[in-house]
Amino acid sequence: MSAEAGTALVDWQGATDEVVEHLQALIRIPSVNPPDGGAGLAAGRDSRGGETAAARYCADVLAGAGIDAEVLQSEPGRGSCFARLAATVRDPEPPLVLLSHVDVVPVEADAWSRDPFGGELVEGVVWGRGAVDMKDMVAMELGVMLALAREDGERRRDVIFAAVADEEAGGLFGARNWVEQRPDLFRGADGRPAAAALNEVGGYSMTVGGRRVYAIQVAEKGIIWTRLTATGTTGHGSMPHPDNAAIKLAAAVTRLAGESHPARLTPVVADFLAALGLAGVADAAANGDEPRLREELERGTPDPVLRRSLNAMLRDTVTPTVIRVGQKMNVIPGFGQAEIDVRTLPDTDQQELLDHLAELAGSDVRVEGVLTLPAISWPEDAEIVRLMEAALRRADPYGEPAPMMSTPGTDAKALVLLGIPTYGFAPLRLDPEVPFLSLFHGHDERVPVSAIAFGLPVLHEVVRGFVTADQR
Repeated sequence: MSAEAGTALVDWQGATDEVVEHLQALIRIPSVNPPDGGAGLAAGRDSRGGETAAARYCADVLAGAGIDAEVLQSEPGRGSCFARLAATVRDPEPPLVLLSHVDVVPVEADAWSRDPFGGELVEGVVWGRGAVDMKDMVAMELGVMLALAREDGERRRDVIFAAVADEEAGGLFGARNWVEQRPDLFRGADGRPAAAALNEVGGYSMTVGGRRVYAIQVAEKGIIWTRLTATGTTGHGSMPHPDNAAIKLAAAVTRLAGESHPARLTPVVADFLAALGLAGVADAAANGDEPRLREELERGTPDPVLRRSLNAMLRDTVTPTVIRVGQKMNVIPGFGQAEIDVRTLPDTDQQELLDHLAELAGSDVRVEGVLTLPAISWPEDAEIVRLMEAALRRADPYGEPAPMMSTPGTDAKALVLLGIPTYGFAPLRLDPEVPFLSLFHGHDERVPVSAIAFGLPVLHEVVRGFVTADQR
């Protein structure tokens, strides 16, 4: 039986309802990262232990379907859920990993229209922190695991479910910890690492100029999280002097934020722009014509968030995000720090860029890389990518799958240490008016049930096609 035929036998209305219930339940668990940041970051809730609670929820759902699952903690409260559907053939091929994360970023509750952790279903839309990033995918992957467990038929690969902690802070207590401490969690019984992993960010649709394009993430930018430290001489605010940590820090941050980084067109982004019908943007970027590039982006992408995303795919970016300096209005500070989110294209020499930023910041501050993770990319013509493209075209004949490079980082940065190709594929068909990109880490995060109803059978078809023994 073919993967698409097997998919057709599932009661997808019932399965979608089940996934929505799991999504609502997961949203109601305030698994905010950092978990010890206080109730103010979680709309008054205590988020300590939230990641373990979310991982335990997943494990209980899977165990209820007869799937062995375990919750592992890198530290108390920092839990991840791992489960495995074993291959049924004698000599299985390397596994497939269904990867997700259970942690979410903090909220500013007063800016939300609804309770960020209410998990409300209102007029066909699920609201709450994690609805987009990425408890929707956790719930969809749970749905796929349940569907596979209920089906007949042989599997030529293990299917590994991995819903991990700490993705939003680099994965040191989540994916990276388990890759380093328990690589067997991502390997087959014969010790070979998984053949592929499906992860967040890609798979959703975007509409540009009447074209509906499904972005399949095959690459992501590198990261250099950078800290600036300034010191000075304390004193009374009524008697100013130049050795002021606030002045030094502000000047350095201003210089870094004002630096212009030239556009560079990578092959993946060139293909993505072509699929979006933005050949003029690609041409301007390839020729280093910044004025024309701005003009083409403005004309071709009315959505400002998509425009910023495409612009970030074309260059290294340096974004100040946190500044801490001073303790009292009338005290000149002697110490201050700023945090800078630096994202790099695949061909950027990260150490060279960090050295350049240190020189630009000036001698009044110390510049150090706190966390450096490389850009990664995987083949666009891999078997699993072809399955994604075929499933999307069957589900939406008027949509076009296209390779994409993600500007955010993901837990793919950890799995690359084991050589596991990790593709972003959380398929959702979205109406053009849904501000999807702005909802990542944004207020009023929400996802339409119709998007999940579209994506769940697509995801199932891809997974089933990759792991089923008989693909006729």
